[in-house]
Amino acid sequence: MRLSKLSIRNFRNFQSIDIPLSGNVVLLGQNRVGKSNLLFAIQLILDPTLPDSARQLKLTDFWDGGPADFSAPIEVHLELSDFATDMALTAILTDFRASHDPAVAQLSYVFRKKTEVTGAPQSSADC
Repeated sequence: MRLSKLSIRNFRNFQSIDIPLSGNVVLLGQNRVGKSNLLFAIQLILDPTLPDSARQLKLTDFWDGGPADFSAPIEVHLELSDFATDMALTAILTDFRASHDPAVAQLSYVFRKKTEVTGAPQSSADC
């Protein structure tokens, strides 16, 4: 199995980014450019040991590059491929296969304000 695409929207220092991946990946960059945020976005979906308290994001996790706008959700989308030879993975990912390509599984994490909240959320409890 390999991670073939990563998309992040409205999360910390990522307003919108789509990263197609192939082969090995190396993250390089100066401090505070988002390397750890990118890895945490992946961890939100793939790490079963991540406690629910860490998975429940906060208002401070919304994109921080402009005026606070909580109307757009935080979204992390992963595409996984090359899992067909592993029967256990195939069984787990069957319900997540992409309609455009059954050899690809799509997993997502979405964090948004609760539907009953009108206006901007005032605290993380509103999300």
